[in-house]
Amino acid sequence: MINKFMDFEKLFLDQAKRQKRKIAVAIMRPIPETIESFKKASDYADIVVVGAKIDGFENVVEPDSDKASKILIRLLKEKKVEGIVRGQVKDSTTLAEFYKQFEMEPVPSNRKLFTAILSKGQYSFFCTTCSVYHGMNLEDKIYEVEHTIKHMKEQFGIEPKIAVMGILRPTSVRGKYQMLDNITEQCAKFNEYLVSKGYNSKEYYMEYETAVWEGCNLIVPSTGIVGNSWLKSLLYLGDWKFLACNHLNVGDIVYEDGTRNEKDYFWHIVHAVALCNNKK
Repeated sequence: MINKFMDFEKLFLDQAKRQKRKIAVAIMRPIPETIESFKKASDYADIVVVGAKIDGFENVVEPDSDKASKILIRLLKEKKVEGIVRGQVKDSTTLAEFYKQFEMEPVPSNRKLFTAILSKGQYSFFCTTCSVYHGMNLEDKIYEVEHTIKHMKEQFGIEPKIAVMGILRPTSVRGKYQMLDNITEQCAKFNEYLVSKGYNSKEYYMEYETAVWEGCNLIVPSTGIVGNSWLKSLLYLGDWKFLACNHLNVGDIVYEDGTRNEKDYFWHIVHAVALCNNKK
């Protein structure tokens, strides 16, 4: 029996309709699909394109990716835009520039929080930060999941049904590869911790599909390395929609992330507008 998933698409559209907002997006490769997504999103946002030139929009032309990152953050810092979508500039460069311009203490790479929301058809779920630096030890997994749970509850009123993903099945051979054994042990301990705290959590080992079919609304990959590849497979080969990926470490500043190879930025822009309209 599949649990009812939240209709995030309707939710974000309804929130974005309340008021148009000025959103800057960094685009270095303006292919037709990207341009079309901007035209569609212009019903909800006044879009500033940083990087390439796209006719019909306000443009800040800068062919150098690192310089485009600086401009993107400067527009946000100077309040010339109300939110940003990172788009096609580098994560590390843009985030470093953000901390520099906003004079904030940089968050260690294993503690940055960009929680994704994905959907396809009747299914939708959150997943924890899919970065190669995440989930490599138990302490970091607990940190990111507890912050994600807080975000789910406070922003959406959602009680998490958690899928802790592993890397070996219970019947798999142990002792052949120490790294796999270590990850497996860590995932088991992590699930035990969540259960001990009263969360609805279950190990699904490598069966991501079963976790989704059984209605889990928070997927926790075994490690960020695995999660990164899994997420990109869903987006680029599986036709899932990447609805949201906002930076959770920065209060009410609207910093929407994503992946650099996306073609369609409609939902990222809509979600950025929704965040602006939901500021407390």
